[in-house]
Amino acid sequence: MSISIGSGMAVGTAVLLLFGIVGMTEAQTPAAKPPVVEGDWVRTDTNGSGDFGHLTSTYKPASLTPEGQAMMAAGGGRGGRGGANGNGKASADAPAHVAGQPYVTNAQTCRFGGAPQLGLDYDSEGFHLVMNQKDAVFMQERGAVRHVYLDGRTLPTAAVRPPSGSGYSVGHFEGDTLVIDTTDMTAGTVLAGGYRTPETHAIQRYIPSPDGKSLVLKFTWVDPKIYKQPHEYEFTFERMAPGSYALETFCDATDPLWGQSIVPPPQQ
Repeated sequence: MSISIGSGMAVGTAVLLLFGIVGMTEAQTPAAKPPVVEGDWVRTDTNGSGDFGHLTSTYKPASLTPEGQAMMAAGGGRGGRGGANGNGKASADAPAHVAGQPYVTNAQTCRFGGAPQLGLDYDSEGFHLVMNQKDAVFMQERGAVRHVYLDGRTLPTAAVRPPSGSGYSVGHFEGDTLVIDTTDMTAGTVLAGGYRTPETHAIQRYIPSPDGKSLVLKFTWVDPKIYKQPHEYEFTFERMAPGSYALETFCDATDPLWGQSIVPPPQQ
C-alpha cells in the first residue's frame, strides 16, 4: 500500500489510519483460553448412594488373570479402601471391645478420616488443579499433591527412580480433555477389585462438560500380567463455587468426643 506524503495532514491521517488498523487487528486476536479442566472440583454422588462404599458398588469388577489373582492374594487386598492397618487386613492383635465401650481409633484428634489419597483415585474429597504449558499440579483436600508433566517427555524406565504412591505422570490435551498416563507406582490395590505394580499404566481422561460446570474422570488400568482386559470405571465432579471447599470430615478440636472415635453397638 502506498501512502501520499504530499502534506502534513495526509501523513497524519495515514499514520492514524495505520495505527487504527494495527490496533483493530490486535483487538480481534483472541486471547489464549485457559484449560477448562483447571480449577476446583468436588466429586458427585450420581447414584444416590450416600456413602463412599456404595458410591463405587456399581463399578464393574476387574477381570484378573491367574497371575493377577495371585498378586492380589499375596498383597492381602481386595481392591477397596483397605482394612484397619491400611493394607486390606484387619489387625490380628487388636483387642476386642464390648458393646458400649468407647475406644480410640485415631492416634491424634482432628485427623481427617483415612490417609491422603494417591492423587489418582478420589473418595468424597475435592481437588484443585493448576497448570501452565509444561506442568499440571493436582492438590487434594487432605494434603496429597501430584505433579503431571505436559512438556512432551516420555515416561521413564523403571530403573530411573524408585516407585512412589502417586507414580510418575505425563499428560497432553486432546481438545479440552486432559489425558494422563501414570506408571512407576508402588504395588497395591485398585478400586473394584484391581491391582497395580510399578509396571502398570493408569490412563486418566479428565473430560469437562461443554459449559465447564461438570467433569467426568475415566480410568483405564492397563497391565496384561494382571488384567484380562483393561479395568475401567469413572468418577463425576462438579465445579466448586469460588471461595468454597470440600472436606472429607468435619472436626472440632475442642470436642473431647473426637478423641473417642467409636462406641460399638450391640451385635445382633
